[in-house]
Amino acid sequence: MRILQQPAFAEIEAHPQTGAYARSYYPAVHGDNHRDLSFAVCSSDVPVVVVLCTLISGTIGLHGLPLRMYLLSDLSPDQRDAAAKAAFSRLDELVTENGAHTVVLREPAQPFLSPIGEGALARRAGAKVNLVAQVDLTAGPGAWRKALRKSFRSCVNWGRRNLAIESIDRNNPNAELFDRFRSFHAQVAGRVTRPTASWDVMYAWITAGHGELVTASLEGKLAAASLFIDGTETCIYMTGVYDRSLFDKPLAHFPLWLGMERAQARGMKILELGDLPFQGVASDKEFSIGYFKRGFATHVDANVVWQWSPPPATSDQ
Repeated sequence: MRILQQPAFAEIEAHPQTGAYARSYYPAVHGDNHRDLSFAVCSSDVPVVVVLCTLISGTIGLHGLPLRMYLLSDLSPDQRDAAAKAAFSRLDELVTENGAHTVVLREPAQPFLSPIGEGALARRAGAKVNLVAQVDLTAGPGAWRKALRKSFRSCVNWGRRNLAIESIDRNNPNAELFDRFRSFHAQVAGRVTRPTASWDVMYAWITAGHGELVTASLEGKLAAASLFIDGTETCIYMTGVYDRSLFDKPLAHFPLWLGMERAQARGMKILELGDLPFQGVASDKEFSIGYFKRGFATHVDANVVWQWSPPPATSDQ
């Protein structure tokens, strides 16, 4: 925990999927099928690499997502190579110690192969591109409107005029409304998707001032709900639930736009909307959801996801 609080690794706490929220939420989701294997590599007692990783069902990733490896930014090229090699060696040990069958790692896309990419390739990893839609909250509403898909503008305006909005945040705790949201989520999804303990974490997080639930009603009936979760700099569009069986209306657009406005007001710099699946790879529904998110994004973040299985090829490490 001391390492994560150091300015050199502030990026970890900036994002809720790697910071304090993740450490509370994901263990509640996965229960006993979740083992934290995170570690740091130090040089002269100074951490030079932090690796956030967990074991779930034989896969070493991070809470069901790809693991993250953070190299100290002011290392020389030789130091970065040595630090990455030490981190990969420890990963190899964790694979063996835990009987893992898969390792999944994500890093930001770069013009040249990084030491992290070299370590993954040495283990005969496969790679794929991961695209994430984002909104630059610091740019402000003018830039957001410019980026907004033209066909969405009237949808946002319709929602502003017609939807009755209620919210839950630090200033508006409402356990009854949150329970309605939880039941609404199960109703629309057709099943209960998360343990009760994980919902408790979400409620505690937003009522502590680290996010917001925006609900929207139409004709007196709950029709939409959007949950936003904050790190120290990045807010994620955690969940969006919309009952289109009752209303053939643009239910999602204004709650998301409102979430952008309020995340900026809370001091967040980035709103992460989520992954953008590729057509022909994802299901039609997944692609459609990604297409919707892309309509709000001011930019798209590109990452490389590496995946490999043991035994690792360690001859070059």
